[in-house]
Amino acid sequence: MALHQKEYELWIEELEEIISGNEKLTQEKFSDLLAKSLENRCQLLKLMSMNHFDMEINSRAENLIEFKKVYGNSLATVKKCLDKFFPKKSEAEKQNFLYAFFPFVYGIYPYAVVNEKQRAAMDAAGTNFIYHTIYELAYNCILKLLS
Repeated sequence: MALHQKEYELWIEELEEIISGNEKLTQEKFSDLLAKSLENRCQLLKLMSMNHFDMEINSRAENLIEFKKVYGNSLATVKKCLDKFFPKKSEAEKQNFLYAFFPFVYGIYPYAVVNEKQRAAMDAAGTNFIYHTIYELAYNCILKLLS
């Protein structure tokens, strides 16, 4: 949980840099910067996609509380981004964004990071899977959620 917490803290720092470093952003530029911030947090995404539920259940309460504070801060920081760069969006639209975006983030890693064994199995199974990077998947999702 400590590594997971640290990864969230690093992501929050990057989100804060987006907020402080920009006065205005278009939907496209915000999608670009937020997607890049996720691409930079590959370890966070990997941890999210593992059996996170069991990690939390098996953690000491005080560690879980500290982690949840940082997780809550990540939600609040993405909300600050929305408040600053998309002030015309309603609170409901911002909440809809958050609660579509964060579940998406929890599942992005296995779609973007595929090992050779997985790739060979998908090829042998004839899946016709189209490979995308974390950035590509995140950018398209963020842009759609903002539209």
